[in-house]
Amino acid sequence: MTRNRVIAAVAVLSLLSLAGCGSGGEDDTATPTPGPPEVTGTPDPQQPGWVLSDLGGEVELDDGLRVSAKVGEVFVPDDFGSYDDGGRYALVVVSATNGTGAPLTLDGMVVECVVDGIPAERVTFDGITVAPPSAVDEGAEATWSEACSLGEGQGLEFGLGVGDRDAVWFMGAVEG
Repeated sequence: MTRNRVIAAVAVLSLLSLAGCGSGGEDDTATPTPGPPEVTGTPDPQQPGWVLSDLGGEVELDDGLRVSAKVGEVFVPDDFGSYDDGGRYALVVVSATNGTGAPLTLDGMVVECVVDGIPAERVTFDGITVAPPSAVDEGAEATWSEACSLGEGQGLEFGLGVGDRDAVWFMGAVEG
């Protein structure tokens, strides 16, 4: 990822938050997180640097990193506690297996949720989602979960970017 792309992405996110496009809830148990600079947009097979896969699939990148994403379940946060949110969310289980030959840092990882072609909110729920580790040792596998707001939508496109590698989009219909 180039420095100019990061600066441009930060500028766009700043403008969106100033325009009131961000989340402004008072509930501190659900924390929206911004979308990623590398994978922002609707997946396009012609876009250089993007790899497309089905939800539930696994992709091996050129350097030996293998990533997968599948929908573990569709849930309503109130089913698990008092989140004052009756919306539907997809719990996406993400896995990264490090076959790169060196320790892998996930600090610069970015995630994007798109539902039926429209960018959707990615949310962290205490006790429901699991944060990714900051690093994965060579030969090790890390698994974590993300929550994407579905609204009434059914088509989920889950984008994942790790460092300067190609961004991977996992796409498919979500039942439930």
